[in-house]
Amino acid sequence: MRRRTLTTALALALPTAVFGTPALAKSPSGSGTPAAPAAANWSADRTRALRAALPDLRGRRTAAGARVAAQLDEERRVDAIGLGRAIDGSQYSCAPTELSAYVRQQTKGWTDEDFEILDQLAVLDWPTYQALLFEPSGSQYYGRSGEYTKELEKTFGKLQGFWDLDGSDIHLAAMHGAVIQDDAKMVATLTFAFEISAAEAQEIVDAVQEYLHQPKFDDGRNPLFTFNAFAYSDRTAGPGEGLGVPDKIIMGDGILEGMAAIGLGDVAPRGILAHEYGHQLQYRLGLFDDHARTPEATRETELEADALAGYYLSHPRGERLRTKRVEAFIRVDHEVGDCSFTSNGHHGTPDQRAATGRWADGLANEKGAKGHILPARTVSDAFRAALPAIVAPTN
Repeated sequence: MRRRTLTTALALALPTAVFGTPALAKSPSGSGTPAAPAAANWSADRTRALRAALPDLRGRRTAAGARVAAQLDEERRVDAIGLGRAIDGSQYSCAPTELSAYVRQQTKGWTDEDFEILDQLAVLDWPTYQALLFEPSGSQYYGRSGEYTKELEKTFGKLQGFWDLDGSDIHLAAMHGAVIQDDAKMVATLTFAFEISAAEAQEIVDAVQEYLHQPKFDDGRNPLFTFNAFAYSDRTAGPGEGLGVPDKIIMGDGILEGMAAIGLGDVAPRGILAHEYGHQLQYRLGLFDDHARTPEATRETELEADALAGYYLSHPRGERLRTKRVEAFIRVDHEVGDCSFTSNGHHGTPDQRAATGRWADGLANEKGAKGHILPARTVSDAFRAALPAIVAPTN
């Protein structure tokens, strides 16, 4: 994904509403962690009462918060805008993937009221805002228990040395659902993104922490709160629109957990990071400068990031993946495809994403390519020449 990666799988499983919530009671200790009995006593009536008591945060975003939200929504929601320009879904073979089934499983037990209150307060975006605005702050760890830290840090360093474009100013940051339980970080995030006072932000944080203490949410550690990887740059921002943050790649715990759950924990972390790094290459090449915000335009940039990632993963001087692992990263591409043909966030069908991975593997291993790494621009040009065949109708 360009700005928020792999959210299309989320779009397949979640309603297209928007998420949000204000406040309840703080734990007696004032620590920000709600008392355990809260979950046991929760009821549908209490959820409805909470929703009525809290503000609609989505309507109170700052200009910077609104800009980020627009980028997130572009990739998460099916939008009727551009319907006439969308491809004809009847011509394509497309079906839900194993990853989309995993996502649906994570919402088991979530009610309509749950979706509505999360939408009202944009709670699923809180960890993303926090990571985008404030990370990395000190040393980072990747995965809920840090299990991917060494692998991702090593891959990030190799990516910076592999490509011909300078990526020394790109920051790698982690996104954890557990951050919702950190009062100081959440208050700072909400005051920036929603233009509310610190006192109101604290009240909302208190309420959400108690609400998320229900087992189905796991205090915000449910994978869907961080089911993303995300590349961000101010390079395409207009005057006064930039966030003033450095170029970043953010890796969420949830997407890493999801890939591990379907048997792709070996290759997926490197593949996802390489895809996001591909978006940073696109920023540097100016490939987003005239992005049309249509299903076809987003599909092109997403598949191109797959191509750049696949070239790195297969290349003898990159990750040098072979046989089973090549098939594994092609399956990673397949799993994050989507059937949302009319969405401005359409990332390509599972088959198109897998075909892109195979194309990239072929380019990386062409005769005579062993010791030579093509410039990013050359890979981009070659991919765009091959794109019509990759996205040709399958029916």
